[in-house]
Amino acid sequence: MLVNRALKIWAAVFCFNLAAGSGLAVSAKPITFAVDDPKHRDVVSFTSDAPIELIVGHTNSIQGTVELDDSMDLSKQPLTATFTVDLASIDTGIQLRNEHMRSDKFLNTDKFPKAVFKMQSLSATPTVLKDQVTVKGKAEGEFSLHGKTMKKEVPVTITFLKVCATQGKFEDCDLIQIKSTFPVVLKDYDIQRPEIVFQKLADTVFVTVSATAHRESKKAAAK
Repeated sequence: MLVNRALKIWAAVFCFNLAAGSGLAVSAKPITFAVDDPKHRDVVSFTSDAPIELIVGHTNSIQGTVELDDSMDLSKQPLTATFTVDLASIDTGIQLRNEHMRSDKFLNTDKFPKAVFKMQSLSATPTVLKDQVTVKGKAEGEFSLHGKTMKKEVPVTITFLKVCATQGKFEDCDLIQIKSTFPVVLKDYDIQRPEIVFQKLADTVFVTVSATAHRESKKAAAK
């Protein structure tokens, strides 16, 4: 009996060490943060600062997910993020200009309604997110616009808040504030400027993203 018991203990230890060595017993525990503010307080804007005129457009229609290890260490896997913007909702302040921007001669939002950034890697300092500490880094991934996808690197500023600034804003109050500004060269995405309305639009526009991702509730994560 003692021999059998000793064999069982040895087998259990062996299996544990084998699993740990292969990474099976210490598998990552991912957690998900979502960008889906029902009050539409997240903002994406573009700025065209041409010599003749400054044109600014904005939208609150942005959705996204951020998945990371539950240690909140950005150097660990899994680490993925996807952000999607509804281009048809962009408002430049002039209705006629909005219509031309959405037309098939510019963004062609009927055919290409979304702009999407899928992050593939992130370099940041420090690597661990801590309450009320801001982390700066560079996110690399694929940016899709107007039917064309290109590799892109964008600077990001990330601030983790352990407690909601406004209690009751979300069911779970861990928040990640994400900010980024990056250039988009229109010709890189085969976007032409209609001469009638966009004569004064710069060849390069600057996109600014300001969004808050909240930790998904246990109910949502269980679905």
